[in-house]
Amino acid sequence: MQRAPEEEIGYLLKRLMHVFRHLLELRLRRNAAMSFAHLVTLDQINEEPGVAGAQLARRLLVTAQTMTELLKRLESEGSIERRPDPNNRRADRWYIQPLGQQRLASGRGAGAPVMTQMLSLLSAGEVGELRGFLERCVEGLERENRREARQMGRPERPVKAAASKSKAPAARPAQRPAKRPATRRAT
Repeated sequence: MQRAPEEEIGYLLKRLMHVFRHLLELRLRRNAAMSFAHLVTLDQINEEPGVAGAQLARRLLVTAQTMTELLKRLESEGSIERRPDPNNRRADRWYIQPLGQQRLASGRGAGAPVMTQMLSLLSAGEVGELRGFLERCVEGLERENRREARQMGRPERPVKAAASKSKAPAARPAQRPAKRPATRRAT
């Protein structure tokens, strides 16, 4: 049985993200001694200094326990710093340190060739078109998320990607891919 065009696009996106993540993970571990989870966590803390661990866990689609382990590891190596939340005694805020900045730059550099290779068969114009198409697809889903929230009578909770505007595309995908189950460790 042949897939409908919409199903085929979904399948291709999943396949693309799987191969992309696999190659990116290999390069990060080999050339920067870090995982994709480390990279996106450092990136988010860099982009939003003072972010709470719970927010990071939701954005990266991992459990609070997994995020806590990851943050402790990054803190123990000196990449990030924990400060108490002035408004919540039980929460902490996270800030990137100079070593974290260096590791983030190293990770972005290690991952950049993966993005270059992925886009190598497209012209510059096609890359621009692809980005525009993907941004519109994301907007379509975000509109649906807002509509669902209104229908359910719940406060709208924006779906924030693990990374926003790209500085180094290989390490910062435009939107969060379908990820493994949240109970699995993100190391």
